[in-house]
Amino acid sequence: MHETHLLDNIFKYLNQEEKLSSKKIKKVCVSLSELGGISEEHFRQHFKDKAAGTKWEGLEWECKKIPYGPESEITRLDFE
Repeated sequence: MHETHLLDNIFKYLNQEEKLSSKKIKKVCVSLSELGGISEEHFRQHFKDKAAGTKWEGLEWECKKIPYGPESEITRLDFE
């Protein structure tokens, strides 16, 4: 499943960013391309399922639809 691979990479990235900053991530901002194959609702549900029981459960997400560009892109991380 494409979303599982995508989320594995996102979680790996989030772990790296927390280690670099020595701070906990509280919010992730993502852009999703309208030309990409994933809707915001679909993305959020896959994230919720994959994050269940992990330190990422309950992480705040902000999703913005863009007309074109990368299928998904993390545009900002907010730390505590």
